[in-house]
Amino acid sequence: MLHRLTGCIVLLAASCAPAQNGGTQQDTRSTSVDEGARVVMERGPCFGTCPVYEVRIDASGVVSFDGRRFTDLSGTATAGIPRDSAAALMRSLEADGFFDLAPRYLHGEKECGAYHTDAPHVRLTLSLGGRTHTVQHDYGCTGAPEVLRSMHDRVDATAGVGRWISR
Repeated sequence: MLHRLTGCIVLLAASCAPAQNGGTQQDTRSTSVDEGARVVMERGPCFGTCPVYEVRIDASGVVSFDGRRFTDLSGTATAGIPRDSAAALMRSLEADGFFDLAPRYLHGEKECGAYHTDAPHVRLTLSLGGRTHTVQHDYGCTGAPEVLRSMHDRVDATAGVGRWISR
């Protein structure tokens, strides 16, 4: 059935600017980043068979993987992802407050909270917009913000580390 609208004007407007919610949310879909931007994540050992590796993603989308223990690939590999995916990852880490996180969530640090042993350790470094920040996180620390684990998982997913480890 066809309906006619007369005397009605519909105007739709869209903005390409990032959302401004207290300055914390940004458009992460296709934001470009400077050529020196990069994410580096090192996953350390645990008491069991946790994969031990380092993964790097640079602004151009180059992914470098170095499998060290309990990975399908021992040694190095390189792959590529779209530049927009690399930029989106970096901007999402920034938007989620990475630069505001404490540098250490380790046993003995006040930010650690309650602690249990034999958990893996992750070191995440983001270099973006002339800033570099590293956060060390022992998964045995219960005081670390949940968003930190989410960031680790996001790096793994964006880099596609599943092709090199059995998870």
